[in-house]
Amino acid sequence: MTTCERSPLPTPVLVVVVADHGAVVGWPVVIPGDRPLVGIPLHKNRKTLELIRRAKAFSINLVADAARAYEVFGRPGEKKLERWGDVAECKALPCRALGNATRVVECLYDREVEVGDHVVVFCKAVVSYGCGPYAVWDPCNANR
Repeated sequence: MTTCERSPLPTPVLVVVVADHGAVVGWPVVIPGDRPLVGIPLHKNRKTLELIRRAKAFSINLVADAARAYEVFGRPGEKKLERWGDVAECKALPCRALGNATRVVECLYDREVEVGDHVVVFCKAVVSYGCGPYAVWDPCNANR
């Protein structure tokens, strides 16, 4: 089975920032409404999942430079936000965001659903800002 068959849809490159940690995530679910719900899939064993459960507030950041996002946030490690360099306080929630993200969604934990070896964390999109272009990962063109 090829990568394209296992993951058939392109996805924006999302960097989830929670506490002093960040991780690359893909394939969000967006449910429109007065306060949209955003679902992000996280592996059950991810540090990011535990931090979201504790902090409740976090940011979803769309970035223009996918290669740099994967380099800094795509692997386990410490001091990822320091390595990224441009970090800002969120505007509405007690969280941090990437200062140079082209789009930011500040999220408040709502619930989660287990799906296989992943958990989809649903959050309320409290505020979003930025309208610049962002990177998209296409599994059919992936060299990873």
